[in-house]
Amino acid sequence: MKTVTIEELLTWAFVHELPKGGGVDGLDNANSAWRMLEASSWGKITSFAELGAIVDQGRGDTENYWIEQGEPHDDAVAVGRAVAGLSRCDVAVPAGWNALADWPDTEGMAEAAVKKAVERYMVRTPQRRAAGIVSLVVGTAILGREPDFGAEPSKVRMIERGGRPAWFVIRRMKHEDGQTYDLEVDGYNGRTQRPVKGAYRKYEFSIDPTGDILGRLDYQIWVAALRRLEAEIAAQLVGHRLVFSDRSMTPWLEADRPGVAIVERAADRPAKKTAVAC
Repeated sequence: MKTVTIEELLTWAFVHELPKGGGVDGLDNANSAWRMLEASSWGKITSFAELGAIVDQGRGDTENYWIEQGEPHDDAVAVGRAVAGLSRCDVAVPAGWNALADWPDTEGMAEAAVKKAVERYMVRTPQRRAAGIVSLVVGTAILGREPDFGAEPSKVRMIERGGRPAWFVIRRMKHEDGQTYDLEVDGYNGRTQRPVKGAYRKYEFSIDPTGDILGRLDYQIWVAALRRLEAEIAAQLVGHRLVFSDRSMTPWLEADRPGVAIVERAADRPAKKTAVAC
């Protein structure tokens, strides 16, 4: 048996085995082993096994390719089935999750940026988040590299208007619906050339860290997915032996700290059972 890491096993499966049946289009072809696994809730690839060879329609009517590719290895099928199963999971971000914990103190600005980025991510539907997990695992396997988790600290600067410090103030206003709302408005009096009473200044990052935050979120989703796949397929392999990874969930910190988790989606969870960490 060949000893491999989960990353090596995924790359082998998605680059060399699961494209079989897809002709020149590989994984993208609906007849590839991967697409059939992905489409079937039971992970069967009966039509591929029956045909043995696939006719791939090229760009023109005269461009037909007959490609004898054989069947994918049993271990690759086990990998593909497990990865396809990630489409029934979701991402759970723990309270207080801080993707920028390695940054210098920004008086709450970094934490606020992380909270906003997480809220932006959670606006996605559960189905879209699940599809993102699968795409992340497959994409990194094909590229043979991990998600980028770099996040250089951004400088803090005062918000300006027209090259001068901007002022803000909170005004309480009554809406036509009868409700009263607090609104942040311009706090500078252009007539007196002075800030109004109660006005304050605000600060911002010179570079928006949202992309870096979501990048670190992707990294942790990827690590959580790898850990789940390791646990699920280790005992199913017939030609490979897994070396379990000690990859950190937080490589940007000195110590490995807990991060996001992958859990079963509520819609796919058996009745009267709590979510199971994947």
